[in-house]
Amino acid sequence: MLNFTVTFFITIVNLLVLFLVLKKLLFKPVTNFMAARTKKIQDSLNDAAIMQGKAEEMRSRYDELMSGADAEAERLVKEGEERAKSEAKALIEKATLEAAEARRRGEEAAEREREKARQELASDIAALAAEVAGRLVGRAAAAEDKRSAETLVRELEAGRA
Repeated sequence: MLNFTVTFFITIVNLLVLFLVLKKLLFKPVTNFMAARTKKIQDSLNDAAIMQGKAEEMRSRYDELMSGADAEAERLVKEGEERAKSEAKALIEKATLEAAEARRRGEEAAEREREKARQELASDIAALAAEVAGRLVGRAAAAEDKRSAETLVRELEAGRA
């Protein structure tokens, strides 16, 4: 059976005193430390959630900027191609006009040379005809005969054209 002696009651009082002292000196500081640590962890989790939200926002802004940059780059490439095509077309038109002008000048120069050659040939033919006629008649060809022969050759040439 159990004996309830004085030592039993002293042990109970000792345990109560020890419990109160430990509660005052150990449980409250440990509880406060744990509460502070829990608060610190909760604050860190809240900060991490805020940072994650900011990171998501920045990522979406970055994606928008990149899609805008891609569209802008594509627009600039198309604009450059169109400008290059128009400049090439303008250069081709300019070169065509210059070639036509050079051809026209060449044809004019050739026509002038042809006309000059005709005139020289007509003059030579007239001089030769006057000399032949003079020899046939038995006299030297005079300057008047040469002029008459040139006029005759020009009239014949004009009638042919």
